[in-house]
Amino acid sequence: MPRYAITERAGRFVAGHTNTGVGTVLTLTGKQAEHELRLGTLVSVDLPKPETIPQVANEVPKARTQPRARKAATAPVYAAPSADAAPE
Repeated sequence: MPRYAITERAGRFVAGHTNTGVGTVLTLTGKQAEHELRLGTLVSVDLPKPETIPQVANEVPKARTQPRARKAATAPVYAAPSADAAPE
């Protein structure tokens, strides 16, 4: 299972465990550590080495050449009554 170290941002409890100090290593599942990683109270100790990370080509998403067409207004348009119109 992956290992995670407690950071200085952690409170009394981290992922259901009592915080025993900064740098303490916990063995947790990814699901158990997910929320604490988002909060920054845990950091992964088992980071892959840079040479094992697959390199993705420097691909920049292509920009749209034409803007998307807007949908036509579907609400009916009513003419406002004019002041000259006499009530019937």
